[in-house]
Amino acid sequence: MQPSQKEPRLPGPLGGPHLNASVLMRATYKGGHDLISLGKNHPQAPPLHIHFSQSESFLVEAGAVGTTTTYDAIDTVHTTGASYHQVVPRQGLSPPVPSRDEHVAVAIPPWTPHKFWPVAPTHPFWSTPDGQQYESSLPNRRNSDTTVLIWAYPKTSIGPPMGALVTDFPPDMDAAFFLALLSLVGAIGTNRVAMTPNVFVTLFSLQTASGLSVIMAPTAWWLGPLRWRVPWAAQIALEKVRELFGGKNVVAVAEDIIHNDIVKRQ
Repeated sequence: MQPSQKEPRLPGPLGGPHLNASVLMRATYKGGHDLISLGKNHPQAPPLHIHFSQSESFLVEAGAVGTTTTYDAIDTVHTTGASYHQVVPRQGLSPPVPSRDEHVAVAIPPWTPHKFWPVAPTHPFWSTPDGQQYESSLPNRRNSDTTVLIWAYPKTSIGPPMGALVTDFPPDMDAAFFLALLSLVGAIGTNRVAMTPNVFVTLFSLQTASGLSVIMAPTAWWLGPLRWRVPWAAQIALEKVRELFGGKNVVAVAEDIIHNDIVKRQ
């Protein structure tokens, strides 16, 4: 299905593809904003999830961002210079807690449970010696802006560019996917859109099309793969119900969100 050409031209660096990535974007948490105090409960902090096909990498340009990773739900605070586990990961943890490479980027491989969240001013990290030392280097201390570069890879679709978004979604997590998903979540978080059953199904439709499954009860090791298989089966069932009742192609769904929440508001 071809995009309708009604999408906005995306400003850099949000867009794609870049090298072998399907998208590169810069995300900013505004320091001092009321929502930052919510930490893991921030409206745009996703639930713990896995990607089946694509990896995600991120690099902290300023401030600090938190991640929760693996089935042990290990919290880590990432700054521009280092990553600080909030508990000591146990020996033999599989998959392991993602670590930094030589370019200080953190890579999250497929099948690794993860989520991102802003580090609240009340987070215990700021009271540690490392946190206090890092805070002293920030322009507005712990209320400074946090800026993160995030990219998804590899670019699995080799089809020709389509429309202004140059989209390969689905199956790749590309600019259209992130723009639609984050716009809808933002609209819900600011009460511009109510969380109706239809909106709930739409959110899961975007996730399912990109090969993303939510994780339930991650630390319940005795559930094994059921921790992702059950949510994934529920997502597939929801998508089949949506299609059965005449739901649009998921590309059209993404375009409608972008058009209604971004184009009309410009």
